[in-house]
Amino acid sequence: MNIVENEICIRTLIDDDFPLMLKWLTDERVLEFYGGRDKKYTLESLKKHYTEPWEDEVFRVIIEYNNVPIGYGQIYKMYDELYTDYHYPKTDEIVYGMDQFIGEPNYWSKGIGTRYIKLIFEFLKKERNANAVILDPHKNNPRAIRAYQKSGFRIIEDLPEHELHEGKKEDCYLMEYRYDDNATNVKAMKYLIEHYFDNFKVDSIEIIGSGYDSVAYLVNNEYIFKTKFSTNKKKGYAKEKAIYNFLNTNLETNVKIPNIEYSYISDELSILGYKEIKGTFLTPEIYSTMSEEEQNLLKRDIASFLRQMHGLDYTDISECTIDNKQNVLEEYILLRETIYNDLTDIEKDYIESFMEKLNATTVFEGKKCLCHNDFSCNHLLLDGNNRLTGIIDFGDSGIIDEYCDFIYLLEDSEEEIGTNFGEDILRMYGNIDIEKAKEYQDIVEEYYPIETIVYGIKNIKQEFIENGRKEIYKRTYKD
Repeated sequence: MNIVENEICIRTLIDDDFPLMLKWLTDERVLEFYGGRDKKYTLESLKKHYTEPWEDEVFRVIIEYNNVPIGYGQIYKMYDELYTDYHYPKTDEIVYGMDQFIGEPNYWSKGIGTRYIKLIFEFLKKERNANAVILDPHKNNPRAIRAYQKSGFRIIEDLPEHELHEGKKEDCYLMEYRYDDNATNVKAMKYLIEHYFDNFKVDSIEIIGSGYDSVAYLVNNEYIFKTKFSTNKKKGYAKEKAIYNFLNTNLETNVKIPNIEYSYISDELSILGYKEIKGTFLTPEIYSTMSEEEQNLLKRDIASFLRQMHGLDYTDISECTIDNKQNVLEEYILLRETIYNDLTDIEKDYIESFMEKLNATTVFEGKKCLCHNDFSCNHLLLDGNNRLTGIIDFGDSGIIDEYCDFIYLLEDSEEEIGTNFGEDILRMYGNIDIEKAKEYQDIVEEYYPIETIVYGIKNIKQEFIENGRKEIYKRTYKD
């Protein structure tokens, strides 16, 4: 193996490396975490150990940084005995294990290990078509665990008394990196649920949906668990939980909303769990099969729910206020400070034209109330009689412009029912300017490609920036 990227080189271990390996593996600072300080290697025993035959394919490598050898790694294809030892189910997947150490303490905590692991990931996918990579660090080695997590590894199981180290059986984590579904890894989510909620046993788990930065799972065919790996003021699960609690306390309706039973919220990870609301999600296809009477009853259900929610005294959750216009103005400043000068004249013209409309409109001066703020068909559940029975996903909710809950109801698209549907609901809702609601919807729709670009900037996701720019061109030349 010979991999070179910038300062890092990963090359095959050779005989001339063993004196340096002996230096590393007689350093107690290294042995504390790799091998154990009770190990007493000689050059001969070290060479014998690190050249012994392997059951299957193995790569033994030296890690170099700026042409200086600083560490060792071994990457090996999993075989029967190892599957048993790791408690890892054997399937038709191609799985590799790995372990490594930085033998020069002066190079610790510099991100080199993380970069090394990512290079190995790339090699195993490209050259061996691997499906997954696993390793088993000691639980008492947080520095290594953090590096592995930064690389993409996720904890999927506890391995109690797994490895003999300095005369004691050490507890370890089984960590896994998956190439196909690492962000939604059900084994990792199962571990998190059982780890943070002591009395909860996961018997079955499956993914039922995912967004830009969150994933939802059906657990034990009874609970929905949602997770995200970052939080912010707008979409943080702490806010969502507070709003669920507020609504369940104050709404008087037969329409169900999530009732949070399990929650763990931190800067790195947030989880919410609630009993699944049974029903069928509303779609244009389902709506088209309903009788006129059923359609009208459904529209009245929706209008009634929105009218009641929008009329609640939101004093207790006033900290959940969202200023859409101010958010857009701040995002415009972010654009100007980052990629604006790299945009084409067409893209700049689109943005400036939108900003003129934003500053001229009065639709943001209307009523503020508690809104769902993502009120679309795929969040509305119907019972067997096609009546509204549940509403989910209040992650974007807050005290905001009343009109925002009619954006998707007025939308003509494959996912939504259409403008007439939204206008009928607005009339049933009452005491609202329908033309202003439609203007609000138009402004939000026009902002979509700009919003996509801004999301890419904030989250360092180039594909979103490119998609937003392409959408501007598509809209500019749609005629």
